Amino acid sequence: MKNMVVILVAVAVLLMSSQSKAEQIEACQSDNCVDYFNKFKRGSKRGYVQANATIGQFYYIGYGTEKDEGKALKYLNKAARKGEHSSQYLVGVISLMSEENKDVKKGIKYLEKVAKANYKDANYILGTLYINDKVIAKNSEKADFYLAKAYKQKEKRLPELLDSLSESIKENASSFPKLTAIMNQQPLIKNADNNLAWPESDMEVITITSMPLLTAFDEQIATFKRRKKTTGSKLQGKTCDEIVSCTKIAFNQQSFDTLFRISYNFAY
Repeated sequence: MKNMVVILVAVAVLLMSSQSKAEQIEACQSDNCVDYFNKFKRGSKRGYVQANATIGQFYYIGYGTEKDEGKALKYLNKAARKGEHSSQYLVGVISLMSEENKDVKKGIKYLEKVAKANYKDANYILGTLYINDKVIAKNSEKADFYLAKAYKQKEKRLPELLDSLSESIKENASSFPKLTAIMNQQPLIKNADNNLAWPESDMEVITITSMPLLTAFDEQIATFKRRKKTTGSKLQGKTCDEIVSCTKIAFNQQSFDTLFRISYNFAY
């Protein structure tokens, strides 16, 4: 590739993406925020996976406690090991962007896990990482695979990336068969600025409005107060909250519905 990648890390602390209307969760040290932190901490001590996921996010953001990336990863890792997708995604991205806790191998491992769950960000990030050798070893086959998935999902940042790589992709079409095929089937258009863009759609746009932030917290905390029961499965002593296949949480497990979202911006 003729273009060299420069990684610019942008951290967006959001409850939802711009696709939905929701309150933002921000650093907070008020008595109310501390109270919520303590309630989730008690849920964490009782072994609830989603409590670990949320406490990890609280530590990373500084919600009800001081910011502490190490402790954030401690709790996010607990949830990630249990298969909680949003925590896997966050551990993956933090592991790539962190100075203190950088672990590229671990970051890629978890991003590839959540990419299987069709996180838009994960597919886009992996595609951009594998297309060059600035962070990990270049792998055109994997770059093609993840960028094609991101294209199918109409990742909003992809046209800009493809604009910068259009000549290289044309010259190396055989290295990007999946991406080239879907681009030919569903071509991008040129906008008023003569840049690639997604075509305007006649489809109805549905705006998702989430429940108020504190209501979401309260509903989640309520699940921590219920008496634990065994599932009757081979995983003795495990509640449904602790088993990936039947986990029911207050927050959707897609990346744009996690408590906060970390995005990588790539300049070529």
